[in-house]
Formats: sequence, C-alpha cells, structure tokens
Amino acid sequence: MNGLNASPRRMMMPPSFAEILVDGPDALSFVHGQLAGDIKAIAHGHWRFAAYCVPDGRVQALMMVAVNAATRLRLLLPEELAGTVQDRLRRYRLRARCEIAGRSVQIARCGPTGPGALADNHCVYQSDAFQWQLCNAESTPLDASIWSDQVALGIPWIVSATSEKFLPQMLSLEQLGAFSLRKGCFPGQEIVARTHFLGRSKRHLATLTRTAGSDPLAPGCELLSTINTSETAGWIIADGHPELPLALAVVTDSASETLCSGVASQDSRATFVINRESTETKRDKLLNGRCLLPLQT
Repeated sequence: MNGLNASPRRMMMPPSFAEILVDGPDALSFVHGQLAGDIKAIAHGHWRFAAYCVPDGRVQALMMVAVNAATRLRLLLPEELAGTVQDRLRRYRLRARCEIAGRSVQIARCGPTGPGALADNHCVYQSDAFQWQLCNAESTPLDASIWSDQVALGIPWIVSATSEKFLPQMLSLEQLGAFSLRKGCFPGQEIVARTHFLGRSKRHLATLTRTAGSDPLAPGCELLSTINTSETAGWIIADGHPELPLALAVVTDSASETLCSGVASQDSRATFVINRESTETKRDKLLNGRCLLPLQT
C-alpha cells in the first residue's frame, strides 16, 4: 500500500477539529447520499459516526454527524481534512437545496457523562463513553488525555497521512455503525459491498500494547513483523503514547503477535503486542445507550 511509509517522529498535538454545517431543505437527503453511514436513521438531537469514502471505496474521512433537524446537520472531523471534504461536498451538491459552510472549533472535556453534565448554550457530543463540548476560541482545547481516550476506545480517526488508504472494513467501521450496505447508494459502495460479501479484506484494525520505545509514532508509520523485519505487517492509525501505552493500527491478518516500528536503529524501535480482543469490547461500550446531542447553538 503506497504512501504509508511515514518515518517515526515525536507526535504532534492531537489534531484540531472543525465542523462542516449543512443547512437547507435538502440537507438530510444530500448528506445521506454522500456518506457511507445511514444518516436518515439518526434521530433529531442525536449523532453517530459516518465514513466518507472515495469512489474506490477507501475512507477519506471519519466524522461524527449530528442531526439538528432535517434541514440542519453538523459534521465534526479533524480540521486538516475539513477543507478537502467541504470542497468535495460542494462539488457534488449540484441541484441540492443546501448551503455548506465550515468553521474551526475547540473541544473541551465536559466532565462526567449524564444529563446533569450538559452545559447550557453549547453543542455537546455525548455518549456513554465520552462527552465533548464545542467551545469558543478562548476555551480549553482538546488535550492529549482526551485524544488518548479515543485511542483506548478504538476510534480510528483519519488524518491526512491515512486518508484514502483503507477500506471501511480494514478500520472495523462496521462496529461503529459508520457505514451501511442497506441504506442505498454512496460513493465507493460497490467496492465496499464486494469486500463485505466476498470477505476479501485481509487487514483489520487492532489495538496494540506498547512494550518498548519512547517516541510516539506518527499516523501512517509502517509496522514490521519482529519475525521478519522485511515484511510490512501494519500501519499506525493513532498512538496514545505517552498518555497511555496503546496504539491503533491496521494490521494484516497474517501479522505476528509482536510488531515493531520500521526505523533503522534496532535500539530506537518501538515494539508492540497485538491485543486482539480489546477494540471490539470497548467500542461496544461506546455504542450502547444514548448518544444525545443537545444542539442549542
């Protein structure tokens, strides 16, 4: 898989996020037709994950889609991809009666989940597992600990280095409800459906436990099998280090249990053990229960 040979480096701060706002009489039907998720199934005042795929089926972006009403939707995604996604949505809008606008946002941890934790006059993305509040520029932004929580939950946020590299199945997005083969057509549907029904994906998302190495790895960094270091066995999606010794990676089905980063020096290599059960278990906790989004702004 070309383009996923980023060298390890000290991890940048967690990605900034942006919102794309889609307003108008056709907003719901337009976004539903563009994204791989079943957007029409989202109740008003709620949100869910959705993938945006390119025609060859690979995921360009993962986002949280909130439905304020049939005429107003919010798409929350990493800011570095927001411009590309917004331009693409505008290009395919054609005769759809809706306006598309973007804005940068700050995200702050909103304390414990639960109805009593909701803040007035703020947009809050809430689930049983985490709660994010969108804030103005002078508020506290997303910090490393909030990002590491997302890694621990197994949420494979896509950034520029990993955009358009993996099919939804390789990112285990069916566990997040981020794509649906029953909803109707969407870009890349034929490839995604063929992979689903023929079972041809030989890569999958895994949670890794770090056993050595001090430097976080950048998204897209290649992982090698410790048994055969000439064999690429996976690619980093997100590294939770140094907040926690976990990382998310797309790994091959034939990968050995122990992987290492593909750096020249043996002493500086990060090594990981594949944790094959944790991702699905934690995602299940994320999805069970309400996903209430009070939209007051």
